[in-house]
Amino acid sequence: MHLTGLLERLRQIQAYQDLLRSLRERQPVADQHLLRAARPYVVAALAADLGRPVIVLTGRVDRAYNVAEQMPVWVPDLPVQRFAEPTAIFYERAPWTETTIRSRLDTLATLVKPVGTRPEPDAPAPIVVSSAYALMQKTMPVREFRAGSRVLRAGGRAEPDALLRHWLQIGYAPASIVVGPGTFSRRGGILDVFPMSAGWPVRIEFFGDEIESLRTFNPATQRSLDSVSEVIITPAREALPRFTPDVADR
Repeated sequence: MHLTGLLERLRQIQAYQDLLRSLRERQPVADQHLLRAARPYVVAALAADLGRPVIVLTGRVDRAYNVAEQMPVWVPDLPVQRFAEPTAIFYERAPWTETTIRSRLDTLATLVKPVGTRPEPDAPAPIVVSSAYALMQKTMPVREFRAGSRVLRAGGRAEPDALLRHWLQIGYAPASIVVGPGTFSRRGGILDVFPMSAGWPVRIEFFGDEIESLRTFNPATQRSLDSVSEVIITPAREALPRFTPDVADR
């Protein structure tokens, strides 16, 4: 069920038009004293009308979850990113779940495009939903995330051994068979890698140093699916392994 049509009623209200104009002109905006139940409705209209990334920050984790679940109902055409918080309590030294890691890295990949990425003028701006607890966790600086990301294109050139070393430096783990995100494998002139921000792993076939083809494949059957023109490989961790010696020294 989609409720996009109800946004038109909100756009007819003068108070909303004044708020939208202030945001477009980057003027300070006073507290709107919105009911909590109405906030996803107003945010959805603002995100659709502003046409630029919008961050929704909540004071509690459960409210962030509720907002993220409601957004597709109001604006089904806009991507909604959930910048998640760790499942462990802040003073616990417990590993984060894969879902948390992927949601955070996927959000960073959406907001920070690597150098050499072709612009997409018609791409919709995302809505990022997060909680104060999620933002309290330190993440990778923009320059490091961008420097660690790579764009590989069919017909381009790349040295396979250099790619493997780079993937290790940005947190990917070697595996005999690629079945999960953040892993890679090599079989002769074929490299398999599962980017953290991708829905499917990618099989890269080389002819020397030239990328002969890029194809997605099913990790369950290892059978190829579709050919793609390019693949973006972003860091697999928010704390890069190459910084580990510096951390240990401290």
